[in-house]
Amino acid sequence: MANNNSATSTAQLRLASLSAQLDTTAPRDPVTEILETSLPPVRLHADALSALLDGQDQTWRKWTFEQLKHPLFEYQYNVPKEELVTRNQERTRHLAKLGFRPTWTEPKDNIDKDKFMQIQDALSYFDNGLSTLNGAHFGLYYGSIRELGSEAVQNKWLPLADTFEVPGCFALTELGHGSNPRGIETEAHWDFKEGCYIINTPNTTAQKYWIGAAAETAYMSVVWAQLYIPHPTDPSHPPSHKGIHAFLVPIRDLTTRSPLPGVTIRNCGSKSGLNGVDNGRLWFDHVKVPRHMCLDKYGGVNEQGVYESFFGDNNDQRFGGQLVNLSEGRVGLSISSDNISKTALTIAVRYGLTRRQFGARQVGELETLIMDYKLHQRRLYPLLAQTYAQHFAARAIARLRDADKTDLKLLKQFHVISSGLKSLHTWHLLDTLQATREACGGQGLKSSNRIGQMKADCDVMATYEGDNQVMLITVAKGCINDYKPTRIPPLANFTSQHFSDSTLLSPKFQLDLFQHHIHASAHRLHAAIDLSRAQAKAQGTPNIGLDKILDTHSALSQEFARAVIEHWILSEFIAQETLSSSSTSGTGSSPLTLMRQLHALWKLDMDQNIIRRRYLDEPVQERIRDLVGGLLHRVHENITPLVDAFGVPDHLLGPIAGDWVQANVAEGSEDI
Repeated sequence: MANNNSATSTAQLRLASLSAQLDTTAPRDPVTEILETSLPPVRLHADALSALLDGQDQTWRKWTFEQLKHPLFEYQYNVPKEELVTRNQERTRHLAKLGFRPTWTEPKDNIDKDKFMQIQDALSYFDNGLSTLNGAHFGLYYGSIRELGSEAVQNKWLPLADTFEVPGCFALTELGHGSNPRGIETEAHWDFKEGCYIINTPNTTAQKYWIGAAAETAYMSVVWAQLYIPHPTDPSHPPSHKGIHAFLVPIRDLTTRSPLPGVTIRNCGSKSGLNGVDNGRLWFDHVKVPRHMCLDKYGGVNEQGVYESFFGDNNDQRFGGQLVNLSEGRVGLSISSDNISKTALTIAVRYGLTRRQFGARQVGELETLIMDYKLHQRRLYPLLAQTYAQHFAARAIARLRDADKTDLKLLKQFHVISSGLKSLHTWHLLDTLQATREACGGQGLKSSNRIGQMKADCDVMATYEGDNQVMLITVAKGCINDYKPTRIPPLANFTSQHFSDSTLLSPKFQLDLFQHHIHASAHRLHAAIDLSRAQAKAQGTPNIGLDKILDTHSALSQEFARAVIEHWILSEFIAQETLSSSSTSGTGSSPLTLMRQLHALWKLDMDQNIIRRRYLDEPVQERIRDLVGGLLHRVHENITPLVDAFGVPDHLLGPIAGDWVQANVAEGSEDI
């Protein structure tokens, strides 16, 4: 009898539990509630959003996309690297003849930079190898002559660079010095008797290494070296070290293409990706360089044989001014990374909107579109939102690039922010390529569908123009003294009873929290710095450098640096959202508001540093996760115009972005 009563009691409990689950008065799915109360529908048009992203006048971008339909630009895979290099040389010459060049004859302030940037921007959608070659020649090589060279040097060499008749390269990094250009060992000695500079590679680690276009393409090189000026009358006196300077050095005979006397050139060999760029190595054996071939805007030997510099004896300031083109290169990398992310996301989303898998209850029933799965949406849509956010951050730093280059404060800000953006944007690209490759399944592995090849060609972007981890240390070093080491109190009222959905979704709350994270992480880093200095002093080594301290506390340094750059990205996104208002929407919410909300709340939901610091209590964190679910739903409702707004033309997408079934019928149809 006891056993029967126990069984009855268990059955009653189960029935009560099931009844509660079926009770119409029970709480509903929080996402459904959020969609009805907190997230109004979004109304947008892809063309209007595209104009907001890239501006109304995109003449040269569209022109370039049209040129990329030429047979010379057809995608081919698994071809020898020598053929890839030759093809990219031909492509660059072809574009130069059609008008892709920076118009050197115009006054500096009137160069059509927008035209150049639009064309370079379009090339990054097409192929990272071609984009890199053009960036190395027209950006780094050409830009260095343009910004640092004398009028005579510009008049002779820029016209030849314009047409790609005489290609050039940018020789900074060395075998022993990659991300640390200050440590390069190549030497330039002024020779009073000859009236010229002598460029020399003193040892094996001083060889110029990984120089893009040096192995097969370039005839000229901007060579960076440590400048030494001997005493004018006393040969026994140690030479005066003037720091790093740039020199325009011929490296190949213009007729025979053979290396010039004193110059040795070798190929870096095959790489795991980016084989369309011929990376090379350079050695110089006491090569004479005429005085006027020093790019001496900020320092060099004058006609009287006397060294003079805009920055006097401050080698550090001169170094920063001379290498502004390198920072500009990092801006280009950020923009290119975003464009490649846009391409990969467009391919993956379009495929997801046509590919079906699982969900059918019986044979013959339609399966579910993979883009309809919440799992798939969480995989791709936060990456989409971050790509939108980074787009506006990259455009903002590009505007800062055009500021007064003699303003040391602006130069520092430009260098620091561009370094941090380069790190976060390229890491985001690698994350996006991996996620989109997986999202396309086996199709993502096929070369013709582009994502796999983009992964191989873009992996190095986390390394060149500065290792990403090192770049974040640069940010920390450049910014830490901007934040006073005062005690940061806990955030007030950041608990569930003080927060509505509208607050959590608001730009003010999100920006305030990101700003608080900067100050809190700066406070912790200052404490670590003070402790290290106190310990060093107690041990009798009081002169410990900041670089060493930041490395010792690298986790705190990188947390602080990331906080600074994430705040920059969000603040620029909000600024653009405010400017645009609701110009791309009808009666609903702005698409930029939707993207900003998802970008910021996803960060708050997933950033382990923010979660670990417990700025928000657990109920608030749970509500943020619910809001993310609602935002993902709203994005899914508008996903086609959101990716179409990127404006990636069909001929630059893989077949799976269109009729992937037909593409797989036609491709590889030959019998075996």
